[in-house]
Amino acid sequence: MQLPIQKCQYCGSEDIGLGWQHGEALVTFKKHGLLGNRLQYLICRRCGAVLYQRVAEPHRFPPAR
Repeated sequence: MQLPIQKCQYCGSEDIGLGWQHGEALVTFKKHGLLGNRLQYLICRRCGAVLYQRVAEPHRFPPAR
């Protein structure tokens, strides 16, 4: 994965970590769906700021109309 962020905008650190949120943080494909995508985060390892978040598999979502 190419990191969209190279440096923390808060403390200036370039030590970026990758994390996942589980449990209730699923983004589903349907309004009342149970299956979904976990959220993936880029986190500054120095100050702990969440710098970026995305769903792990964006291609699984239907196009918006």
